[in-house]
Amino acid sequence: MTKMAVIQSSQVGRFLLPLLLFILSSPAGVDGQTVPVYNWPDRLTLCGDPVPLTRRDVWEMMDQAFVASVYNQPQTILWIKRAHRYFPYVERRLRERNLPDDLKYIPVVESSLKTYAISSAQAVGPWQFINGTGKRYGLRIDRWIDERYNFERATEAALDYLTALHREFRNWPLAIAAYNCGENRMSASLKAQETDNYYDVDLPLETEAYIFRILAAKTILSAPEAYGYAIPAANRYPPLECDVADISLVQETPVTALARAAATTYKTIREMNPEIRQGALPPGSFRIRIPRGQGAGLQERLKREQSRSP
Repeated sequence: MTKMAVIQSSQVGRFLLPLLLFILSSPAGVDGQTVPVYNWPDRLTLCGDPVPLTRRDVWEMMDQAFVASVYNQPQTILWIKRAHRYFPYVERRLRERNLPDDLKYIPVVESSLKTYAISSAQAVGPWQFINGTGKRYGLRIDRWIDERYNFERATEAALDYLTALHREFRNWPLAIAAYNCGENRMSASLKAQETDNYYDVDLPLETEAYIFRILAAKTILSAPEAYGYAIPAANRYPPLECDVADISLVQETPVTALARAAATTYKTIREMNPEIRQGALPPGSFRIRIPRGQGAGLQERLKREQSRSP
């Protein structure tokens, strides 16, 4: 059996089930009308590199990824809504670091831009860091704090990691694929197979589909209206408005005390700062997000709250 046949067989549920559900649930499927057929562009690039769509195996992989995404309505609608919240920050950091804009589609595929995403391999957060890689790229991960859940901190770590991968593999398709399977697996595969081309290297099935899922996300999110997703800006999720404050704690401090000092609730503090993993913070320095207008004077108010604690 060829690799393409194995991929088609092993991923038939992932690629075709969303389309089947769409057909069965759509009024068009009930009254005999045809389901819309959407086509992706004839020419695609990833981080400026052309995708070799003249190769039949590459074309089929792209087609499967596109079909699985464009007809998965709930997933794609949520992609569009969440991208409105998170893309502006990622786009700005990519420009500031002189990195390709296409890298912003990685967390779409990794986590659907969900803060609390956890994989079966215990990869965590929107950029899906495992423990070791997260720590290697500067994220604090302990029983108190897990910065893999912090979108800004995880984004910086991911861009550091991707920069290092690009430096090692010297092109973006290989670097992005290595983000999925790991640089050691990628390096060993390239050496054993005597190739330096992503589209020629034999990799785990998930990694072979990974680039095409990113390309599908890019295609749809770049022009959602062209694929039937006309979602008004008012119905998309806006960037969160908050103040960012630096605090210094000399003793273990309950999150409830922090909430009182910020004139908000425990739940709001935890949701604005998903990296906080306990009901308290240990001694140390922290940068936290609090409701807009509460940043000025927070340290002083927090000291008063601490002095009132038994």
